[in-house]
Amino acid sequence: MKTFSTIIFAGIISITVSAAFALDLPPHPMPPSNPLEGTITSEWETHGAFYPNPRVTASKETYILNAGTETETEVVVLKGALPGPTMYIVATIHGDEVSGCYAANLLKDMEIARGTLYILAPANKLGFEKRVRFVFGSVDLNRQFPGKADGNIAEQLAYAIYNDIADKRPSLVLDLHEAISNVPENDFLGSSIIFTSLDGIADLFMDMYFATQMDELCSEPFNYFGPGPIGSINNTVTNKLGIPVITMETYRAYPLERRVMDHLALVGYVLKYISIVD
Repeated sequence: MKTFSTIIFAGIISITVSAAFALDLPPHPMPPSNPLEGTITSEWETHGAFYPNPRVTASKETYILNAGTETETEVVVLKGALPGPTMYIVATIHGDEVSGCYAANLLKDMEIARGTLYILAPANKLGFEKRVRFVFGSVDLNRQFPGKADGNIAEQLAYAIYNDIADKRPSLVLDLHEAISNVPENDFLGSSIIFTSLDGIADLFMDMYFATQMDELCSEPFNYFGPGPIGSINNTVTNKLGIPVITMETYRAYPLERRVMDHLALVGYVLKYISIVD
């Protein structure tokens, strides 16, 4: 059954599209389990590749969610030397969607100019280690939000993630996913960006969308969909906490490097747009 409906934007007379960018990151290898072995090819330079240009970062810290349980996972906190916005990145809620986690792991060693950046990757560590979509059995973690403190394993993990976001109160959450191949009777989601509400992020969202359409961002034009399904982090955090969420879907039929770079391009666009990096 279909879980998303396409949203058609009508009556848009003019859109200001932000320029292409290069996200500044220090050299860092892909995670050991990544078959790319640290290589990023030059063809991606105009689509969000990264270059060494260190910034002054006030601190890098970590803390654990669900400590002492089989679903415990680590959040990395980057703080810039200057005041600025707070953003929260969640990657690999589905354990077999690996490119978002690889991209987010690169970001963990990034130096930011201002504000605070929380990175939870992988959110579903148990699923990521086993390369399986769900946390336990057939339970979909991305339909369990806001979760339950005394619920099943997926509900407990969703509860921990949801309450951490509620505690940190970011101005925006980015949710990194990968779409499976096109399946009959289901909407095709990759490559796409998904929202539940554009309140407070309309300019950012539409500028990013049109940047992909004009070949200034990512490897191909992205689609957009909304709202996020009931029980997803996108829908729940937006509606219950009033915090906008953008879900970024790459397409798993493409090579892994292409998917990682599309995630880096989209995330980097947002980081620059809200001035966490220059």
